[in-house]
Amino acid sequence: MFYSGILTEGSRKETDLREAASLRQQRKMKQSVQFIHKDSADLLPLDGLKKLGTSKDTQPHNILQRRLLETNLSKLRNNRTAWIPKSEFLAQSNKVHHGKVESPRKSEEDDAVFVWCQCAAKEVRAKIDTSCQYNIISSACLDRLGLKEHFRSYKNEDENISLPYNVKTIGQLDHLTVTLGNISLDCSAAVIDDNERSMSLGLQTLRSLKCVINLEKNQLEVGRSDTVPFIVSRNSAKEDHSSDA
Repeated sequence: MFYSGILTEGSRKETDLREAASLRQQRKMKQSVQFIHKDSADLLPLDGLKKLGTSKDTQPHNILQRRLLETNLSKLRNNRTAWIPKSEFLAQSNKVHHGKVESPRKSEEDDAVFVWCQCAAKEVRAKIDTSCQYNIISSACLDRLGLKEHFRSYKNEDENISLPYNVKTIGQLDHLTVTLGNISLDCSAAVIDDNERSMSLGLQTLRSLKCVINLEKNQLEVGRSDTVPFIVSRNSAKEDHSSDA
């Protein structure tokens, strides 16, 4: 009986040693797996760690939180707009506003056709405008030509002529003698309040003079035999001379 008790006690100790060895081996394996996953977490994306079979037990939570935080910060930097000082923002807005106002007028000047004509014995740079029925003359050009005595101001809104532009007529010039080449015509013109010395010949006058716009030869054919060349440059010496007159 005493011998069997000794054997039983020995068996228990051997079992305890085996269990302790097994627990130590499991701890070593767990530490080894955690070490491998911790190193690979800095080298592989989260999708790669999931493919390795990581779990909440073997993957440290701080690594996941750090990766999520870095991803959110990166998205925030990419989506955040640069802060612009108020003064610089206003300056950019003014540039855009001025560009929208000035660019259409500049484009219109580049695409338009201009010729030299004579009015009141003075040379005038006139625009050939087939989109408007009437001749148009500015108040500044009217003063330069000395034709105020023929100017008739509109007394009420009903007399205003409808123009295809966002401009308002202030009156009408009843007698305007326009000479193109060797052909003259007595016509009328709508007067607008404008400081620029501008003038345009409308479709009615062009038809009366039997004008043909020849874009191939860059000239205005008046009647059957007379021609007037287009103005190539606005800054020609001839125009400067007429402006000083």
